[in-house]
Amino acid sequence: MSQELQRRRRAIATGLTPYMNEPLLLEAISLWQQTYAERPRFSLQGFVSELCQMFDLGERRHQIHMSLVQAMTLSEQELADDPLAGSEENPAREHPCSQAFEQIMRSLWEGIGARAASQLRLDMAAQLRSNQVGAETRLTMEYWLQAPERPLAPLTLAALRDQLNRTYVLLCERLGPVEADQQLKAAYQNALQTRIDPTALRQLL
Repeated sequence: MSQELQRRRRAIATGLTPYMNEPLLLEAISLWQQTYAERPRFSLQGFVSELCQMFDLGERRHQIHMSLVQAMTLSEQELADDPLAGSEENPAREHPCSQAFEQIMRSLWEGIGARAASQLRLDMAAQLRSNQVGAETRLTMEYWLQAPERPLAPLTLAALRDQLNRTYVLLCERLGPVEADQQLKAAYQNALQTRIDPTALRQLL
C-alpha cells in the first residue's frame, strides 16, 4: 500500500473511531480497503451509505460523513495510528508460522500456475467474508491477497491453520481431492527447501 493510501486508511480510522468500537472499526476498514480504497475521495458518501446499512447507523449518517471529510484534511500528527501498523512493523522473521504460511502459499501458487493461482486468490478473498472469519484475520488476509508480493502481517497459529484448511477445501473444489493433496504436499516439500523454520511448517499442518 502506498503512503497516500496508508494515510487515507489512518484518516478513515480517525473519522470512524468516535462512532465504532474496535471490532466494528476493523470491519469498516476492511470494507473500505476492499471496495473504496482505490476510488476518488468523493466516493466517501457511498462508503458511508454502505456502513450505515451494515451497522444500522442511519441516524448518524451525516455526522459520520462529516467526521470522515474532516479527518481527510488533518495533518499526519493529528491522525489516529494505522490499525495494521503494530503487526506490519514486525518483520516476518519474528513470526515463523506466518512466514511458513506465506511460503506454502507462494509455493502452491507457483505449482498450480499463474492463471489458476490468480483464481485461487480471488476464491480465498471471497471466502474471507464468511461469518466464521474474524475481522482481524479478514483484514490482514485481504490486505495481503491484494498484493501478495509484500510480507504477510502476523496472524495467530489457529487463524493460519484455518486459512490453510480453507485453501485446501477450495483446491479440492477446483482440482479434485487427489490433485489437491498432491499440490499441497509439493508446496510443503518446496517450502522445506527454503530457509523457513521446519518446525513452523509442521505446526501448520
